[in-house]
Amino acid sequence: MPNTVKFGAFGEIPFEIQGINPKSYRERLSRGKPKHRIVNGYPLIEDTGENERVIELTISIAYPFSNDPEATYKRLKRLMDDAQPQLLVIGQEVLGEFTIEEMEKAPEFAPDGSVRKLTVSLKLIEVRNDDILR
Repeated sequence: MPNTVKFGAFGEIPFEIQGINPKSYRERLSRGKPKHRIVNGYPLIEDTGENERVIELTISIAYPFSNDPEATYKRLKRLMDDAQPQLLVIGQEVLGEFTIEEMEKAPEFAPDGSVRKLTVSLKLIEVRNDDILR
């Protein structure tokens, strides 16, 4: 079976994800559940609602999506520094708006020493805007 490629975009920055079922894609959902201690009794657990959704994924920034992977990485860094929410799309699925909490890059160099490809690991935090999913 060939190694297919999944495409996506974070805002206006296109990327690719290698593999049919990428192992580097994780989605984490959680709810707030504080415990209230009761004198001589079992703790009372209160559900305070859902926490933000977290998506961790590894993307490739290279030709044909980017002729300058370093410049594209700098655009991602500006988005992270400015905490600007961006629409995350993978394939044809709109996942919502996210901001970058963490990112890590691993370059792949061409024989002339230029960066041919960047593999970037991202940790994205959802910014809830229900209007975009309608």
